[in-house]
Amino acid sequence: MTAPKPPSATAPRGAAPADRPSRIRGVCVARLGASGAGRARHRMATARTEARAGWRALLTQAGLALALVSTVPLAQALTPAELFAKVAPSVWRVRTYDKEGLPLGLGSAVVVAPETLVTNCHVLRKAERFVLLHDNLSLPGTLELWDAARDVCQVKARGLNAPAVALGETRGLMVGQNVYALGSPAGLELTLSAGLVSSLRRDDDQRLMMIQTSAPISPGSSGGGLFDDQARLIGLTTMTLASASAQNLNFALPSDWIRELPQRHRAAREQASAPADAVASAAAGRVPFRSEKREAAFQRYLNDPPPKAFAIADKTHFGWAVGKKPKNLSLPTDPQERALQFCAKSAGKPCIIYAVDNEVVYRP
Repeated sequence: MTAPKPPSATAPRGAAPADRPSRIRGVCVARLGASGAGRARHRMATARTEARAGWRALLTQAGLALALVSTVPLAQALTPAELFAKVAPSVWRVRTYDKEGLPLGLGSAVVVAPETLVTNCHVLRKAERFVLLHDNLSLPGTLELWDAARDVCQVKARGLNAPAVALGETRGLMVGQNVYALGSPAGLELTLSAGLVSSLRRDDDQRLMMIQTSAPISPGSSGGGLFDDQARLIGLTTMTLASASAQNLNFALPSDWIRELPQRHRAAREQASAPADAVASAAAGRVPFRSEKREAAFQRYLNDPPPKAFAIADKTHFGWAVGKKPKNLSLPTDPQERALQFCAKSAGKPCIIYAVDNEVVYRP
């Protein structure tokens, strides 16, 4: 009997060798590993896609926020026509009269509160009475507050129905910015001129004393408004230096002095009510004479007859004027204006009034 054949080492067709399952298993394991890596890559790709989508959403939101910020309306500069329409109802003409009821002088004034206007004190000087005029309307005015040293006065006009202008801040002023002057030069009511802030004139303590501008002004503009391009009042047009060697040098008092007027007026009234010897002593203590030359000039000035005015600048500069009939007919008749011009020409910068007639009006 033939012994049975041992199993063949060769697997039947379709059967795997003994080691094949391990290979298959290895292959299966490898394939499973590749599949897991694929899923990992898929997850990573998905995460990257989600991250990109998140960044796109974030950037879209940021872009939207930026777009929203960029569309927030900024203050647009008014056109000259828009500015004029806004402030013209608030700039009035001033006419003064002497004791005989004859016309004495002209100026301008700006409405800053109900029935309340501000102007330069020199506009009202020597006036027995004055009226405020706008178009065909005329209203009597009364003096309410004054600061003669700074040349700022506040007046009342009962029945005046005009909007108050907005007071601007001078601390943000920059040389080169656009400004507009509105007043009544030579009595020509509501004359608008345009220019730049030419310079900001300061004293030794860096306090703003005058705004120099290229916006043209003339006698009669005194007390008018100097406005920025938002129609905010930044100064009172006060003086111009006119000569053959000086062109377009115009100056305005800073609007800050309007805010400070009530307090300074109270101080002036309190000092005026003090005993005469105390006032004289206080004045002597604050006289800004920094040279014997200026002190000697002031003593000579005291011997001149009124009307007259004495102006000073820092250090040693000064100037004074006497009478209302200057030899040079191109100069203003008001001695305060002439004194300021003479002093400014000497100092190369704006001055302030120290004395009117024989009264010291300077306040430190």
